Amino acid sequence: MAVFTHIDNLDLMDFLKNYDLNDINFFNGINEGIQNTNYKIGIDSKEFILTIYENMSDIKDIEFFLELMMYLSSNNIKCPTPIKNLDSKFIGKIKSKPAAILTFLKGKSISAVSKGNTFELGKALADMHLNVQNFNLKKKNDLSLSGWKNLLGVNKEKLNKLEVNLYEKLTKEFKKIQNNWPNTLPSGIIHADLFPDNVLFLDNKVSGLIDFYFSCTDFFAYDLSICVNAWCFDNNNKFSKDNARALISGYQEIRALSEEELNSLPILCSGSALRFLLTRVDNLDSSNSKDIVNYQDPNEFLSRLRFHQEINSIEDYGL
Repeated sequence: MAVFTHIDNLDLMDFLKNYDLNDINFFNGINEGIQNTNYKIGIDSKEFILTIYENMSDIKDIEFFLELMMYLSSNNIKCPTPIKNLDSKFIGKIKSKPAAILTFLKGKSISAVSKGNTFELGKALADMHLNVQNFNLKKKNDLSLSGWKNLLGVNKEKLNKLEVNLYEKLTKEFKKIQNNWPNTLPSGIIHADLFPDNVLFLDNKVSGLIDFYFSCTDFFAYDLSICVNAWCFDNNNKFSKDNARALISGYQEIRALSEEELNSLPILCSGSALRFLLTRVDNLDSSNSKDIVNYQDPNEFLSRLRFHQEINSIEDYGL
């Protein structure tokens, strides 16, 4: 369902003319994700990922993400490595759309999350945060406070359709978050979308971090709060203190969190829950309650936001 651009063997051969890659062994569409088209391809007995960028018109943004992945992979962070073409560029075109080839990483994403998984994730996230401190490029987080305010305004009707007076309730919550949002936490490039489908495991260890297309400059602790929301609630939206405790313990094994970062975690968790609630509502097809390709249930993050609203200190997270 995530193969938006369909290609055939001739399309791929034409694209590869500008690469030092020759014999196509196979190519298969990957039916995961909601943003870009991905194919797993075999060339010269090696495996790669072909990504076709569907919703990114700014080549500079794509170049930023690929430069970041190149930097991280060259600094021993397990993530895909972009392959340069014969013009020494990461980006080519296929069917008039920008596209790139990246190395294929072994491992699989998991559906049943354990505290062992979150501990390993915490270590991998902290390792990435330490390594990006020497990465020279920056990118504004368009999905932070100003972005949430805009999403609230344009989705008033959808929000109130989801729940009576939800727009008014979330506007009040947004103001609370805005008034308590920290200003001086350690920051740098963050992943900003590290959900279970963007983390690969092999032999119970993290074998790869993928899909860096929301990466931006923001607080490291905000990145951690996204992982709390993404990894520490089960399918019934019940919070797991064990998973949260393991996530933060793993993180602090590599990078110690300051007292200010820890104390800011509740408001950061509220903010990241609001962010994913609003983008999921924004993605809803107003003419159809379940868009076949893009539907992700916003109620999941409405429930998680309400959980965080009741948190008074980090002790309530089991820390």
